[in-house]
Amino acid sequence: MENILSILTKDEKEFIKHHGIDPSDIYDARGEIVKVYHDKAKKQGCGFVLSNPCPYGHRLKDRSGHCIVCRPMVIAIRKRESGTGVVYVAVNGKYTKVGMIENNIKDVGKAIDKREYRLNDEGGYGGRSGWTTVKTWQLEKNAGKVEREAQNILENYKVEKNYIHSGELHSTKELFECSIQTAVNAVKKAIELYK
Repeated sequence: MENILSILTKDEKEFIKHHGIDPSDIYDARGEIVKVYHDKAKKQGCGFVLSNPCPYGHRLKDRSGHCIVCRPMVIAIRKRESGTGVVYVAVNGKYTKVGMIENNIKDVGKAIDKREYRLNDEGGYGGRSGWTTVKTWQLEKNAGKVEREAQNILENYKVEKNYIHSGELHSTKELFECSIQTAVNAVKKAIELYK
């Protein structure tokens, strides 16, 4: 396979540089359909592809075929999924929360303190204050995938409650009615899957 930089246009090179995408994270999928290149790119550990142009002429896409030039938020989603971070389990009475603190964490203790503050302000996550972090894992890769997979494992324990955050009504997405050990085991299984 030829060097991906040799086939990118000047604009494409500037785009990936601006968004911090490493050229080694781009799979050359020119002439292939999504169904084919998705698995090939994933197998090679690439989050992005150079593919057939979108209706606006852009060739840079994520593995699922979404144009990252038209929708740059896809880049942030991809980086969150595969990047570094701290996955945590917090507890409040009979409830647990599995969440993640994203990327570039220099002081995990301060990051956890800040997250606990956010979980407890304005009446608290799920309308409950008193959240305490009981377990953390600092991950060098796939932190978002681990968080999502652990939450999928806990799906049968999921509870939806409304709460106020930044003055707006929200619904919980990471709240589970299960023991601390059940939540911790779910994260451990997810880590094993994505190590």
